[in-house]
Formats: sequence, C-alpha cells, structure tokens
Amino acid sequence: MPRRRVWIVVTDGARVRHFRAWYDPDGGHVIRPVREEVYDPARRKGEELLADRPGRTQNRSHDMGRHAMEPDTDPKRVEKERFARHVAEDLREAFVAGEFNELALVAAPKTLGDLRAALDDRLRGLVKVEVAKDLTTLSDTELEAELRPLIWPQLAE
Repeated sequence: MPRRRVWIVVTDGARVRHFRAWYDPDGGHVIRPVREEVYDPARRKGEELLADRPGRTQNRSHDMGRHAMEPDTDPKRVEKERFARHVAEDLREAFVAGEFNELALVAAPKTLGDLRAALDDRLRGLVKVEVAKDLTTLSDTELEAELRPLIWPQLAE
C-alpha cells in the first residue's frame, strides 16, 4: 500500500494555507504548514475592482432621465471564484509533482462550493474530508488543535 501523503487546504476565498498531515508513531497525528498565499484582489472593496464608474442608461418607460447601471455580477464574488480556480490549479501542480495523494478541504461554505467546482475529477476523487468552516485566521497551533478532531477520524476510514 502506498504511503499516505495528506494535504489539508484551509481557505476563505482570499487566503489559502496548505498543510501536510501524517501519522508519526512516536508523536501521533502531525500537521505542519507547507505554504500560505493571500490573494489581494479578493480582499478589495467591490467598487475598487471595477474598471471605472458604472455606465448610464436612459429610463425609456417614463422618460424620467438617466441613471447609473448596476453591474450584472458582484466583482468580489468573481474574484473569489477566480481565486478558487487558482487554488485548484496549484493543487493540480502539487499532485502531479507527487506532493500528496489525499486531500482535506477546509473552507468557508461558499468558498468550499467554489473550490469543489474548480477541482477536476481526478482531484475531486482525492478529497477525503470536507469541512465547511472558515479557520483561516487561526494560528498554526490553534488550527492544528481545531483540525485534529475534524480531520483524523474521517481519514482513518
């Protein structure tokens, strides 16, 4: 049986933290940070993401003048989806490089949905645990304590 190489991905749509997890016979379950990335555009205000002021339109039904048009999509939402695709691409590259063979995803609920949608079938098949919780602001020590009961029981199956 191949050795388990578990990666835990903790993200909130603007920040991602990757951890390596394993079982050490002498020390029990271990979780160690691998890398962290902050995606600046997803942290900006919506109006800062727009190229310029909204367009204007004529109110044709009552000829009451012109008014600003609202964007069809929320620019912050678009950036968070873009970030999820970026995280998925990083995971594909790490998988091809042999960094892991099992995944645990821990993300804010909407971000977890974005990440699921961005993963290809091969990576989706490696996901053993999903936790819909935003834990990105915890320290490494706090995160390890929080993840231990959430991750390890499910990985033992």
